Amino acid sequence: MDTMTILVRLLLSAFLGGLIGLEREMHGCAAGLRTHILVGMGSSLFVLSSIFMVTTGGFSSSVDPTRIAAQVVTGIGFLGAGSIVRYGAAIRGLTTAASIWAVAAMGVAVGVGMYPAAVFTAIVSLSILFLSRFEERLALRKHGSMIRVTVKGDPITLKGDVKRIIDAHGGRIKSINSERSEDRDTTEMLFELIHLPRTSREDIKIDIAALPDVENVIWHA
Repeated sequence: MDTMTILVRLLLSAFLGGLIGLEREMHGCAAGLRTHILVGMGSSLFVLSSIFMVTTGGFSSSVDPTRIAAQVVTGIGFLGAGSIVRYGAAIRGLTTAASIWAVAAMGVAVGVGMYPAAVFTAIVSLSILFLSRFEERLALRKHGSMIRVTVKGDPITLKGDVKRIIDAHGGRIKSINSERSEDRDTTEMLFELIHLPRTSREDIKIDIAALPDVENVIWHA
């Protein structure tokens, strides 16, 4: 195998991994652009090294070139597991773990020269990942995109606490409105969201309700 072929395969692996990683980066995931590029290119290099050992490396013909590729599949599982985080009853990071696993498979495919399969897998993977955003918009319309929080005490401090909880669960806030009650005893804060993972809704409500001076938490359509 000539040097140009090796470089092309490494660059293609990095490019395909980067496409998946860019989508994860836009989604705010910890394993983003750089992680996916390195996984794709590294997986490809492992396979290329196996091929080199058998074809031009002077190793015995009894060497099994698939052994290293098999270890890539095992090793990538540990990296994917590191992207999975538990938030109360919800679990986040499973999709990112699956995307890392898929990028590793693309890298292996490119390493052995299966360009069409790798490119097709990248296209389908991106389509699936972008489809999740459509599902989240439907979930917001179905279950409500606004959360109303009734509080006592200082609404400024609590507003920041509520915002941090929503951010921690992957939500994105469009606007925040506050209205003081007539007796000046409580304040109602309305948080309008433009993005929220489907599994985070009840956890957000529980976490906000646990804050001091919070009297009520309600989701609105």
